[in-house]
Amino acid sequence: MVSNPYAVLVGLYETVGMHDFARELTPRLIDYLQGQDWLGRRVIDLGCGTGASIRWLANRGYATTGVDVSQEMLDFARGSLATSGLSLTWQQLDIRTLASRFDPVDLALALNVLNELSSLRDLEQTFAAVLQVLEPGKLFVFDMHTIHGLSERGRLVDRVAYDDGALLLIETHDYDHDRQVLHMRSRVFERDGDMWRRTETRRTLRGYPVQAILTLLQRIGYDVLQPITTDLQPVDVGVTNADRVLFLARRPAAR
Repeated sequence: MVSNPYAVLVGLYETVGMHDFARELTPRLIDYLQGQDWLGRRVIDLGCGTGASIRWLANRGYATTGVDVSQEMLDFARGSLATSGLSLTWQQLDIRTLASRFDPVDLALALNVLNELSSLRDLEQTFAAVLQVLEPGKLFVFDMHTIHGLSERGRLVDRVAYDDGALLLIETHDYDHDRQVLHMRSRVFERDGDMWRRTETRRTLRGYPVQAILTLLQRIGYDVLQPITTDLQPVDVGVTNADRVLFLARRPAAR
């Protein structure tokens, strides 16, 4: 088993569709934000992975910075783009340590990332760091699987996530209701002639109450907008059973 799960997953991340959420949501989300009067050009993509969001943003004229803790992911993302003429930079670092490392941006985006942080303290550090790199009046947008969503995923104990005859991905999910944590085990089988090569890795996603996230954002100093679903519909925080929620937080405008 490899301690860095993305060293194993990077080569198949897009093949098996792990990038689909960010790839499909990004254009719809930018259109939605512009409809809510957001304007800007400078975007930082936190946990950019293989670059699904960045490819769309950079090719449409946004000055984009991709940030990821995994050098393997950054190398793949960099190699997936013909960078001539694009305003594009890359940084390998922990997203909790953003402060003072970047020029101010108009949008901080984090898709399919923050459930991997293991505590509210980690979220607090990340939220505070992002606040420091936002221009006044600009937005931090991120998604999170809800506790309900992770619990539902935990029902899929074993599943074949991908199989094309030469590559097989089997995922095993184990949800801990007491700790509100989803353990995900990925077993990868790749055909090599008449043999199969096997690798295995594990990831952990932690669930947090939606109201706790909103309260934490407000405490750090954001103006929190109405949360929305991945279908871009308003979320009623008190009654939602959405599997995943998008949070929109604004750095207050300078007075």
